[in-house]
Amino acid sequence: MSFLEFFIAKRYLQGKRKTAFISTITYISFLGITLGVAVLVIVISVMNGFETEVRTRFISNDSHIRIRSFNDRPFTYDNKLQELLSADSLIKGHSPFVESYGMIKGDYTEGSLVRGIDITTISSVSLLSGQIIAGDLGFDGTASGLPGIILGKGMADRTASIVGSELFIISPAISSTFSQPPVMKFEVTGIFESGLAEVDGGLVYISLGSAQKLFKMTEKINGVYIVLSSIGNTDKIKSELNEKLEYPLNAVSWKDMHKNLYAWMEIEKMMMGTILSLIVIIAAFNILSGLIMIVMEKKQEIGILMAMGATRSMITRIFIIQGMIIGVLGTVFGIILGISVSLIQLKYKIISLPGDIYFINAMPVEIKTADVVIIGAVALALTFFSTVYPSRQAGKMLPGQIIRDE
Repeated sequence: MSFLEFFIAKRYLQGKRKTAFISTITYISFLGITLGVAVLVIVISVMNGFETEVRTRFISNDSHIRIRSFNDRPFTYDNKLQELLSADSLIKGHSPFVESYGMIKGDYTEGSLVRGIDITTISSVSLLSGQIIAGDLGFDGTASGLPGIILGKGMADRTASIVGSELFIISPAISSTFSQPPVMKFEVTGIFESGLAEVDGGLVYISLGSAQKLFKMTEKINGVYIVLSSIGNTDKIKSELNEKLEYPLNAVSWKDMHKNLYAWMEIEKMMMGTILSLIVIIAAFNILSGLIMIVMEKKQEIGILMAMGATRSMITRIFIIQGMIIGVLGTVFGIILGISVSLIQLKYKIISLPGDIYFINAMPVEIKTADVVIIGAVALALTFFSTVYPSRQAGKMLPGQIIRDE
């Protein structure tokens, strides 16, 4: 691209006073690309924010990776396994757990997932301590001398329990047909709220020792929570662990445990991006139609340029540059506008959400560089392809025929 080609392309964008309609189409094309790119950046950033919020809240009561046994059979948390996990620098923390379903009996009876956790290591893998809204994270030192239990807010509401209430857990671990199921009595030492109804209404925590006793799993566990220094390393660490772990142990990631939710979020993000890309496509068609009309308007000038020695490729490049000026400026301004709106929402929380319906009080936003680059690249690609046809048509004109017709 030479300076002369750029200069001519820039002059052609301005149009003549008698063809103000063409200039209007140029401005509309620019505005269409700007708004299309801005809307795409904003919407994708909001969807990233929601995805991160949901994922964080699920992982806050779970982990990036779980080690478990095939068929969920109990296994021993021995020194060999602990040394394997401690040796990896990408593993931030790990904690054993016991997990089974049971009946929670207070003033009312509810079914629940009962999770036994190691109080000494749980803080390294879970955000549970920050979710306690009543009482504290602890299972010992109760006034009644009973082992402690921590309920989700939804479960506490349904069983009419408060801190200090006493309730029973009935275990399904029956040793024979005529034996009674194991039952243990607990005192509520804490109530937590994660913001997810599925977790708050269907999960309770007890100590690891109490769970092993209740579910008849002496010195055995159901699995190990593993939290990484970065969630981006999940697939890598999962593969490495599965190569090192001996049968029947295996590693599963949070994606495996919430496969349907993860797939739904990915599909929704892809579909929303595709639909909103139509705005940019429409703007690209505006560029196409605008360039066709400019070529028709500038026939005489094109003939004169070619008669003066301009090559067909030079004429073609002039109109490609003209279309790309619109595309580049529209894309750049659109990205700036989209990022600016996203940052304003991130800082000032202008768009709020009702806290009693959603688990967050403001529209979440997360700007990812990769998404912004892809949006910009797609917008520029669509702009370029829209310039090809009219630019090639301009380059095919014959100077003698043009001048004679004009």
